[in-house]
Amino acid sequence: MMRALYSSVAGLKSHQTKMDVIGNNISNVNTVGFKSSRVTFSTMMYQTMTNPSGANAELGTGGINAKQIGLGTNFASTAIAIETGGAAESTGNAFDLKIADTNSTSFYIVNNGSENVFTRAGAFYVDGAGNLCMESTGYTVMGWQVDANGNIQKDTVSPLKIMTAENQTSNPEWTTEAVCKGILDDNNANVNSDTGYKMNLKFFDNLGYPYVGKFAVQKGSEDGYYTVNLVDIQDQNGNSIFDDETRDLNLGDFFGSANDPQGSQVDITDNYTMASGKSGALKRLMLGNTFRLGDPTTYTSVDNPTRVFTFKAEDVNEYFDADLPEGATVEIEYTNGNNDPVVRILDRTDASLVDTFNQADIANGGDNLEWFDSNALDQIGMISNTVTLHKVIEKMDVGRGDVLTRTQIAKINSELHLDDPLQAGQRPDALDSSKSYVVATDANGNFILKEGPIPDLAPGQTLDDVIDNVLQEGAVAGLNGDAGWPLSLTDTDFLQKGYVTKTGAELNDEGIFTTRMPGDVELQYSVMGSGSYKIVTPRADGFTIKFSTVDGSIEYIGQQGNTSQVLQMGDYDPEGNKFTNINIDFSTLKNLANGKSCTAAMGNGDLGAEGTGKKVGAMTGLTVDQSGKIYGTYDNGNRALLGQIAVARFANASGLESIGNNCFKTTLNSGDFDGIGVEIDADGSKISTGELEMSNVDLASEFTQMITTQRGYQANSRVISTSDGILEELVNLKR
Repeated sequence: MMRALYSSVAGLKSHQTKMDVIGNNISNVNTVGFKSSRVTFSTMMYQTMTNPSGANAELGTGGINAKQIGLGTNFASTAIAIETGGAAESTGNAFDLKIADTNSTSFYIVNNGSENVFTRAGAFYVDGAGNLCMESTGYTVMGWQVDANGNIQKDTVSPLKIMTAENQTSNPEWTTEAVCKGILDDNNANVNSDTGYKMNLKFFDNLGYPYVGKFAVQKGSEDGYYTVNLVDIQDQNGNSIFDDETRDLNLGDFFGSANDPQGSQVDITDNYTMASGKSGALKRLMLGNTFRLGDPTTYTSVDNPTRVFTFKAEDVNEYFDADLPEGATVEIEYTNGNNDPVVRILDRTDASLVDTFNQADIANGGDNLEWFDSNALDQIGMISNTVTLHKVIEKMDVGRGDVLTRTQIAKINSELHLDDPLQAGQRPDALDSSKSYVVATDANGNFILKEGPIPDLAPGQTLDDVIDNVLQEGAVAGLNGDAGWPLSLTDTDFLQKGYVTKTGAELNDEGIFTTRMPGDVELQYSVMGSGSYKIVTPRADGFTIKFSTVDGSIEYIGQQGNTSQVLQMGDYDPEGNKFTNINIDFSTLKNLANGKSCTAAMGNGDLGAEGTGKKVGAMTGLTVDQSGKIYGTYDNGNRALLGQIAVARFANASGLESIGNNCFKTTLNSGDFDGIGVEIDADGSKISTGELEMSNVDLASEFTQMITTQRGYQANSRVISTSDGILEELVNLKR
């Protein structure tokens, strides 16, 4: 009986232990990352009453088994279901992280202040010091840091300090690329206006300060032709960068080409305000101290003995029945005391003819007239105080009608310093070796240049014949009619159409406007002295855009082969420039009918959103990807890698020792941790964000185990009570 009592006591103890484990499992049914345990029993030692005996052939008896009585059950082990994952609980918290294992069991590495321990509970948060920590214990999460180049440095794990003073902001970037896309409609009112269709380009310098480049697009005189001009560049406060007294800045320095003198002279008058009391100063500057209305040939000026008045070709055509090309301008130059004005016809639309003649030329029927195109007019002239084109050509073995070779073009550029901006006089633009230049002479016998392709000559015809006869066959026809132009300019209405000009540089010196303006803009002042004026972009500013008249796609901007142009911000400040050049891609711009509406617009960054430039970025959030990499996101669009969560794997994960607080530590039977860890996705596993791993306790299984444990405990107690009753009967025998 005593053996039965003690065996049942052992059974009671073992089942009680099992109930303890079941109770612990059930109590942790909602513990994040909890791994359930199960109990196994083993038999205790057996008492052998008789030993076994073998068979005896002589006696003819068989063998007898041993007679053994067991002494009860023993609590053998607890096994943790550590490789069984729990279900996912969606939380939406960015730092609730769930390990989704594929081929092995992984653990987060956390540090309790003295050693690294391991957990499956991924409920993390960022503490006040910027460290990623366990919510329940404050243990710091361990991982790998980034190096100076922003790459993960896989080495001994260290606390992930993901919010520092350094990574609270993201460095700015300057803009390097831009794009102009959309539709230009020929019938849009703005593209046909004096001020043009406006487009803004926002860009950033290397410190993240924003600027706005203001552009204007205007329709040309022919189908498919437009011009795009830079109008202004403003900082974030709306102040123009051209209002800089330390140096003279020109629109053409930033956007334009002297080889493409087809600027549309966009009206930018509204950009500038006249300083108080300066209207009289402007009038004196433009017209001198004395200005007499009436016949301009009687004009006299004490301060300015020579004055040039400009008229638009369409006004000349209207008043004098002339036939000048659309877009051309006429300059009439008067010299004090000289009633023989010089008239120049400048065609700025298609770079055809520039004619110079005076009264004597017209009287002689035009026999002495010479011609050259607008590019040539810009590039020859008086280049320096001592050297002229005539003198340079005079020393060369060329004559009238010869075409310059590339070597001769290079010599002219060198002699006149045309390729050296520091030495150039009126214009620093070099002759283009890819173009043709024909030698001609002016009325005074000085050598000049005709730029452009060599004309086709008829049999027996010489280039001299073409040069001598072109005016009689061209735009000058109709100028010698009954109107007597240009000998009698007395029509008041016509005079009101004329204007005199000054450059922005001249105006800046006088301080007439409240802010400085680009040095190459032009102020056009009414000849009649009414005080009205207009400020326009320079003639050579901007670029010509040519569209296909078949499908509306862009053919080129500036010159054949180009579908992009550069905003030359890299030249803004030679000493430590905070800008770089910005390439503007026009390749997707189209010229189509769009209900008289234009959608053309400029944006920073290319078509792939590269090179946009960025301001200084403030951190707006933290994210963790499937590989455990932690990124900071910033309000300037940047995304920076801040670190990576490392995980640990063991040869026998079930051999880990549970130390409470959802943590485990290594044992001799689990395998060791090398201090570095592995990447979670090394075997295809991943980390899910916004989720937690729930307890893997199966309540159905636990309740079943609890029932069987209760039955076992109950049965053992019945054995004790029965044994007690038998012993009681035995004691009662003595009575």
